[in-house]
Amino acid sequence: MNRFLKAAAAVLVCFFVFGAVSPAMAAKQEWKFAIEEITGSVQDEFAQFFKKKIMERIPDTEIEIYPVGVLGDSEDLTEQTMNGVLHFTMASPGHLGTFIPVVRVFSLPFIWSDRMEVNKEVMKNSVAIYSLLEKEYEKHNLKLLGVFPEGWQVWTANKPLRTPDDFRNFRMRIMGDPLLAEIYKSYGANAVQVPYPDLYSALQLKMVDGNIQPFFAHEEMKFYEQQDYFIDIREMPFVATFVVSLKWFETLPAEQKKIIEETARETIDFVFDMQDRMNSERLQKMLKIKPSLQVIVPAPEERETFKKLSLPVRDTYVKMAEPYGKDVLETLVKELEEAEKKIAK
Repeated sequence: MNRFLKAAAAVLVCFFVFGAVSPAMAAKQEWKFAIEEITGSVQDEFAQFFKKKIMERIPDTEIEIYPVGVLGDSEDLTEQTMNGVLHFTMASPGHLGTFIPVVRVFSLPFIWSDRMEVNKEVMKNSVAIYSLLEKEYEKHNLKLLGVFPEGWQVWTANKPLRTPDDFRNFRMRIMGDPLLAEIYKSYGANAVQVPYPDLYSALQLKMVDGNIQPFFAHEEMKFYEQQDYFIDIREMPFVATFVVSLKWFETLPAEQKKIIEETARETIDFVFDMQDRMNSERLQKMLKIKPSLQVIVPAPEERETFKKLSLPVRDTYVKMAEPYGKDVLETLVKELEEAEKKIAK
């Protein structure tokens, strides 16, 4: 064999030996994390923080974050996570209730405390959430890693909404959740389902008269351009649940499972302060861009009127979420009452 052939043979040996080994040695675990919102949103901030912390503690891992629309809408993302195509996702009650009706407890109005520190205590430690509800997630190949708020839901309209009379013939946009439809019907409104990506056009074309989002979403999606009033009634926080594909999670080493669960709790601590700051900053940004915007904070008696009207919806929820809905709702309400007393001391 001449010198050229020997050199070529040596190159081939190096290629097959080191070429085959090096990628395996250097390969990273690739985990897919899809969110329901755009880049820069609360969910995106959550995902970026979680990614950073995981990659610090599990260096051979790479997490790819997919904003809404890249891999489909919210229902698509939930189904892909159930099937193990995605590893992590956000699953909001507005669509998750289609698969797991008991989760609609997070859509009920006027059960959460006005004080977010009370809600934080319950969202982190609730038996209703991490025992009763978690079992329902597992039936659908989802493991619940945590629950967190993205901010208070704020009504928008082109007129003040202070009384049930103001809701007559008012078309309120809702997510595809029949429980939300019942809530706004109880106020006297016409509930209209519109996909989130189509909402701006629906407002612009007067197909709907108002919508319900935290301040940050009104700003980033430019909904405020088509609306004149914000009604900050503290009806309910927008609650997101952070889930992982259960079958995939169960294949991981025990240490990685532990890191994921610990990091999820750390990220939820982070998001409570972050969402409050983001919503405040986004509101100020909107008011600066559009000074004519008016923010209405209903008086306690006005708020109480809507609360009373909504109470029968709890019975509707219990029927929708049989056989576990009653236990989940009663346990959650009791936990919130106990946390309120504890934190008030």
